[in-house]
Amino acid sequence: MSIRAHRFLPILILLPLLLLNCFTAFGQTAVPGASQEIIPLSSPLYEDMDALYLLTGSGTPSNARPWSKTEASLILSRIDGEKLQGPARALYQSISRIIQEGLRFQYDDGFQLGTTFDYAFEMYWHENTEDFVKDTDWNYGFEQRKPMVKLSISIALHDYFYIFTDMQYGRNRFTDRDVFLEVGDRDPDPDIPIGSIIISDSAKIVEHSAIYSTSFLTNILVPTYDLDFQTPKRAIAAVGGESWNFSLSRDKVSWGNGNSGNFIIDDHVDYHEFARFTAFSDYFKYDFLNVFFETNANTAEGSSEDETFRMFMAHRLEFRVKDIFTFAVSENIMYQNDVLSLRYLNPAFIYHNLNVYVMFNAIAHIEVDYQLAPELSIYGQAVLDQAVAPNESTSKADAYGYLAGLEHAAVIDRGILISSLEYAYANPALYRRDGMDFLMFRRYHGNGTSFISHIDYIGYQYGSDTQALQFDSSYRIPDLGAVRIMLLGLRKGAVDYFITNEEVNNDFRTPAPSGPEVGESLTASLAVDYSIPGIIAWIDSQLWMQLDWIGKRTYVKPTDTEEAFYKDHTRDIQFTVGMSISL
Repeated sequence: MSIRAHRFLPILILLPLLLLNCFTAFGQTAVPGASQEIIPLSSPLYEDMDALYLLTGSGTPSNARPWSKTEASLILSRIDGEKLQGPARALYQSISRIIQEGLRFQYDDGFQLGTTFDYAFEMYWHENTEDFVKDTDWNYGFEQRKPMVKLSISIALHDYFYIFTDMQYGRNRFTDRDVFLEVGDRDPDPDIPIGSIIISDSAKIVEHSAIYSTSFLTNILVPTYDLDFQTPKRAIAAVGGESWNFSLSRDKVSWGNGNSGNFIIDDHVDYHEFARFTAFSDYFKYDFLNVFFETNANTAEGSSEDETFRMFMAHRLEFRVKDIFTFAVSENIMYQNDVLSLRYLNPAFIYHNLNVYVMFNAIAHIEVDYQLAPELSIYGQAVLDQAVAPNESTSKADAYGYLAGLEHAAVIDRGILISSLEYAYANPALYRRDGMDFLMFRRYHGNGTSFISHIDYIGYQYGSDTQALQFDSSYRIPDLGAVRIMLLGLRKGAVDYFITNEEVNNDFRTPAPSGPEVGESLTASLAVDYSIPGIIAWIDSQLWMQLDWIGKRTYVKPTDTEEAFYKDHTRDIQFTVGMSISL
């Protein structure tokens, strides 16, 4: 397809649907929402629900997300909205509107159809174009940036069936103008193991990005060679009832109560692909999650066929013992082979007992939320990948991580101020057990580029060999906007993607951060978003801004002959501003 055709194709697709939205929006009335609709993690409902629970002393809602509207309705029903006043009541009403909102077109036979058109304009600027040259060097990076246009289509039938998909026209993570690390050029091995994933000698990994290294950029695509072909970003088919939901999804998913990230599965990636079953009540929730990954890193056109499969099998039990105390446990396993055996797909099995190390690696976790008093709570999360039991071989390094935090909420005038302080620790071997590990990669393809690989962690976004201390504070006025500040101090040891699992287990049996040199960074962020009051009922408009300061340096540990010192000081100022219109 020609560049000229690419330029006009989104308009030809979206214009008729946009006109349909405009002409049929008048006269629509709200009815109870599609019950099995999966609420995206980008929805303000989650932040509002967390704040409402904290303010009212109700503990915590479920940390296994996203929720269906049926589950969200159950969670909201635990709070008596009639007793609320001021901002707490505004939060309750805002959440209730989201849950009750139906799709745009509704028919007497129980069928509902929804279409949404989003246009977003963003501008990005940063100061340091020499040291901050990849998307991962930005605090507002690829996963956060908005596509220029997006069309979403959803269908619901009665209270048991829901389907959603979107199409977007946005900028890719990579371009044909990037500078790549040619994996085959690395010594001594032409095939480099990224953990337990073998990245072939033809694979490409970006070292210097043409677009993320520029000082000024927008999300307007001219030419279209930078188009992100990974669309839809969300595609969901769900069925369910009053206390259960099953979905096949390409979507963001998250388990945990962390603000800096979560250890088992986290939403810092642009999407995961998974099958998920949840069952829930007032006091208990069961979550059975199976996440599927690519295994072929070849760059050639048409070579996307996977010769092996890789899946993350996870089951989580969440208990709401009292309103003020919730705890959850999960036992999970990475499974990779060239043959899928259905006998392993037993959600009640103890995964740790699958002791074939070339195919499996089990990881367990626990999380706890306890509300000390109305407006004040503590929380924690711990993960265990490997520990030496009595009389067991010490050939495998201990692999674990934990985080703990304190959270406070207060009503101030028309809004709610929420603040949290969190510390997280991940030792060097976490996720990197010899054999199966918990790394993933995704290949991105664009118009004019071959496949390019991006490596990431499934769980905690900063990975292993890490210490992190994060402070967050946000002042939110329901249905209007919020101001947020974030401070993140990060220390990273020597373990990275290009150190093999065998090396990690043999050479890095030390506390984090390991190695003779430690990478240190401090990020300070100020973000503002504002919902423009609706002049027209069926149009939503938003403005947002984010200002980030990032400072980096390297700490060289003391030796027998030298004292400790710092080197490689660098910093960057990053600024993003945007607006969106949703029809």
